[in-house]
Amino acid sequence: MDIKKFNVGIAGYGFIGKVHAYGYRTVKFYYDDIPSEIELIGVCASSDETRRKAIKQAGFKYATDDFTELVKDRNINIVSCCLPNHLHYEFVKAALESGKHVYCDKPLALNVKEASELTEMAKKSSVKTQVVFQLRFFPAVMRAKQLMEDGYIGKVNFFRFLYLHSSCVKQTNKAYSWKAEFEKVGGGVLVDLGSHIIDLALHLVGNFKKVRATAKNITSPDKRTDDVAVLEVETTTGATGVLEASKIATGTNDEVRFEIYGSDGAVAFNSMEPNWLSVYSMNEPDSPIGGLRGYKKIETVQRYPDATGMPLAKFSIGWIRSHIACLHSFLYSIIYDKSASPSFEEALNVQKIIESSYESSRTGKTVFL
Repeated sequence: MDIKKFNVGIAGYGFIGKVHAYGYRTVKFYYDDIPSEIELIGVCASSDETRRKAIKQAGFKYATDDFTELVKDRNINIVSCCLPNHLHYEFVKAALESGKHVYCDKPLALNVKEASELTEMAKKSSVKTQVVFQLRFFPAVMRAKQLMEDGYIGKVNFFRFLYLHSSCVKQTNKAYSWKAEFEKVGGGVLVDLGSHIIDLALHLVGNFKKVRATAKNITSPDKRTDDVAVLEVETTTGATGVLEASKIATGTNDEVRFEIYGSDGAVAFNSMEPNWLSVYSMNEPDSPIGGLRGYKKIETVQRYPDATGMPLAKFSIGWIRSHIACLHSFLYSIIYDKSASPSFEEALNVQKIIESSYESSRTGKTVFL
């Protein structure tokens, strides 16, 4: 085993930058197979206040307002990209050229052109690269994939994936966010939330063959970025599905749901009840009087097969735990020289579907992928 010391630089210390810092600080409590020492070296943030807070809160050695300093720092061998979307390309490209492992928050880049170039660079490099699609890393989702691969639900016929927020229902006195600027996001809710469920759908039901989409802004005065998007898709195996991303879903908080219906059964998940995977089998007897037929809830809680630290598997799971598991998979790939996933190539596929969906929304036509 080649044990390394991981010296980390994080570009961006907004909400997701703090999540990454917390992950690096705590991952070894959850997993015993990360023998390497992990140290937070440098952080990039735009304001003096945030830089001071990052050093005090997370224990970085230094802070800067220039992310190129992290790339140039020879002591840093891993970087996390937590910058606004339009800065991903420049930072990730520079990091790859400097031979640093890259853990990039979604999306990979601002558009397909940039994502394609970064993907090709990653293929030619010797470093590990991963994109943070952490929804894959709930035990309930992991169990759903296992069951589907084992043939539990048979051939997938229909599916629905939803990611729902209510943050744009009321725009009065809404605080400024760069996510309201199309040029910095590359879109709207379809990029911000939709990218997650597109990846999750690809992960569970397979590649898409075509998409027909509607993306619109209903609440924002300037109508620059979409706050609701609906995709009708067909997979390469012929299954039909609907994906919905919304920031105007009144009454929701941060809700991810999926339902996958097959010829022999079904699986369903709701992130607001993250300890359970709901499953249904047509192989259960339906008589007498219903027999044993019906949905059952599998108690997936925190039953990560590779987690040997704390908390115990029986304890209730929370949102941050999926981020810890996602980061663990990245660090594990470096230590043991394994393929990292979700990969840049997988993230590029998500980006292609997003751009095709916007094209469909503009033209009103189905787009073949």
